[in-house]
Amino acid sequence: MRTLVPMAKLLALLTIAVSFVACADKDHAPAQAPKQAASEIHPRYVSILPNATEILFALGAGDNVVGATRYCDRPKEALKVPRVGGMLDVSVEAVLAQKPDVVIGSPTVLAGRLAKLLSASGTKLVPLYFETIDDLKRGIHEIGQAISKEKEASDMLATLEKDLKTLDGRAKLPEGNPIKVLMIVGRSPLVVAGKTSFLGSLMDMMGVQNVVDADKLTFPTWSFEQVLQSAPDVVINGMVGASDLQSVLAGAGVEAAKSGRYVSEVNLAILRPGPETVLGAIELADAIKSVYQANPPTKEVAE
Repeated sequence: MRTLVPMAKLLALLTIAVSFVACADKDHAPAQAPKQAASEIHPRYVSILPNATEILFALGAGDNVVGATRYCDRPKEALKVPRVGGMLDVSVEAVLAQKPDVVIGSPTVLAGRLAKLLSASGTKLVPLYFETIDDLKRGIHEIGQAISKEKEASDMLATLEKDLKTLDGRAKLPEGNPIKVLMIVGRSPLVVAGKTSFLGSLMDMMGVQNVVDADKLTFPTWSFEQVLQSAPDVVINGMVGASDLQSVLAGAGVEAAKSGRYVSEVNLAILRPGPETVLGAIELADAIKSVYQANPPTKEVAE
């Protein structure tokens, strides 16, 4: 005769069996990865240097830029980024409000109260200068490291080196003396690019002669008399919104402006070191050579 198991005892046995299976499944279940913090998934960057802003976007990190200066106007997408002040008059509160993981700025700005507060919150600080081509190379490398974009930074540096080789001697004439060039970057008073400026170094690379021989001042002020005395073969308008500069110089007797050896506008990328700067310099070198060869100065004027 079959023995019946009491209902209470059956339920107890089923409960034990289910618990055993559940424990076994738990022991053999794959380990789950720990949840990532929001900042690790979508890191937040604040740039207090227009050069750095351009580099961040060029490296593909534009969507991560949550703060920039009022001067960060390139690329155009950077204009949508919240402002945190200027390059020197930075709003500490505006920077902190963005809860950044990385802040890039000049060594002068990344100091004092701002540095202390950011460091206390674990923010990575990247102090950089952008005054020379070497500074640009270093900046690309260090920004790439800071935001874990080493491969992209390496590719950008390789392209930069290639472009520098293309720029080398680009505006040299087949024979004779180099083209004498004057680049004007300010109007009232006239401000010109000196040999020791970044623009001066680009002109040197392309193989032209900068008529501004100031050794100490990067951007000295000049009179119209100095412009006449320097007798440039080509004048470059390096300003924005100065469409009448050629007529003003021509009226003052500057032969290059009168004869059309005048570059009316430049790629704005050359005005500050950045990812597109050397490409802009290549364009300028071609423009200088073109306007010169279209109407070369007479021997008397050249002398």
